Formats: sequence, C-alpha cells, structure tokens
Amino acid sequence: MMNYIYVSDIYDDHYISSPPLRRLSEKEVPEEEIEIRDILLCWYEAGFLPLQHSRQLPSEFLDSKMTFERLTRTLNRLMKCKAYFFAVKRVISMWNSDSLECRYLTYLLHKHSQGSQLVGDCFLP
Repeated sequence: MMNYIYVSDIYDDHYISSPPLRRLSEKEVPEEEIEIRDILLCWYEAGFLPLQHSRQLPSEFLDSKMTFERLTRTLNRLMKCKAYFFAVKRVISMWNSDSLECRYLTYLLHKHSQGSQLVGDCFLP
C-alpha cells in the first residue's frame, strides 16, 4: 500500500489537507488523480468552456457540443473505475461548489453511484 501526503488511501473521497494549486507528484496523491486532473483540465478547456461560449452560429455550437459530449463520454468511462471516481470527487471538492462545471461533475458522480454496483474496482450497471 502506497502512502501519500494528501490522501490516506486511493479510495478516499476527501483530502487529509488541501493540496497546493500546482502539478502534484505520485508521492502526494495517487497516479490516477494526477491523470484525472489533466483529463478534467482538458474536459474544461476544450469541451466545457467552448460550449459555454459558443456563438449562436449553428455550426460552431454543434462542433462545441460534439466535442463536449465526446470528452464527457471519456470522463464517464474513466469514472466507472473506482480510483478515478474518487479522484474526481477529491478534485472537485476544491472547486467552487456553485459553479456549473462542479455541479455537472457532481451530477455525473451521483449518476455513477446511483443504480450501480461496485464489482472489484469498477462500477457496473
């Protein structure tokens, strides 16, 4: 079992103490969290923000919508894995809980935990 600075266990849903706002190392948090932080940044910058700011031009909106949906599907697949699920929970616990992006990710987490059965390290429908 690996010891980390900011979490006790890979499946913790909260931090021992708040991590700094910089790239973290594998000694500080599980590798899955380092990966999910990069993925969430991509989801936010390449999917969420462009969709929020897309102009009313149908082609621009549809392109942004397709990108957002593709990135969200990828995120959803990863969140079926228990380690990524809890990493997302920890990461967004540091975000503004009233923000639309945080509320959307909280919805996705809730969707995975409701009606799903934990089998090994994955949530199954």
